[in-house]
Amino acid sequence: MRGSGLATCILLPAAIGCAGNATGSADAEVATTTGAVIVVERTNAANEGSRAEASARFVRIAAGASVDDALSAIGASLELPARGACASITSLGGAIARGEPAPLVELVDVGAVSIEAGGVETRLLPRQLPDVTDVVSGVVYARAAEPALLPAATRYAVHVAGGQDLGAFDVTASAPGDPSAVRIAGEDRQGNLVAASPTVDLAWPTDASDDVVYVDVRPNGVRCVFGNTGQAAVSTLFFDEAGMLVVHRLHREPLRAAGIDSGEVRFDFARSVAYTRQ
Repeated sequence: MRGSGLATCILLPAAIGCAGNATGSADAEVATTTGAVIVVERTNAANEGSRAEASARFVRIAAGASVDDALSAIGASLELPARGACASITSLGGAIARGEPAPLVELVDVGAVSIEAGGVETRLLPRQLPDVTDVVSGVVYARAAEPALLPAATRYAVHVAGGQDLGAFDVTASAPGDPSAVRIAGEDRQGNLVAASPTVDLAWPTDASDDVVYVDVRPNGVRCVFGNTGQAAVSTLFFDEAGMLVVHRLHREPLRAAGIDSGEVRFDFARSVAYTRQ
């Protein structure tokens, strides 16, 4: 554990200065916040096939720093505009994208991590992250897998063996349906779309969940978010002459476990459709 990396310096009179290693009664543990995000992603592209990946990150930062900014600093956040709105993806980057200082982030080693779905357990592989910038260091967990091992519309169990700084725990969460259930007006059987109208209309079966459907329009980098309303429309003003429309089905559940101050399990299932604009 790189505890000194999270230490903060108590301001003293200039004549005394600031010592990096306090001694005696001043040597106290710095208060920290621990966050976690476990992500399961599936992507299906008509011309590129399917892929799936699961990842887990357990971050520790000095108390007062934002867990969201810490996740953004390590590329584990998901930035979304408000429901019913569209925005440039680059405008959604949060404090880090605005040039504000990144918090010091420790990625905590929590021992073995695995994800179980459909009776099959997939172990995530730990990887030591080099502390090149002295901003982020520690262990990340990730595993690319066959899509069949990370299925849609089923219950998942996450097993964390625990390490020196965080105890063992298990959590469960439910994956959403596959985004193939989202119908795109004008899409053909080959997964191609001719955008000839002012909007591209979407429709999907609704349920009682608080899931969202969101769309990335590429290459223009526009993201639109819709609640679980069953229908939506994306303006073709966001479209280039040709590109990709990526439709996501997103489900999030809070991760509650001893030692975790803030966390979530996130399922992000997507499919890509090639478009041309007329």
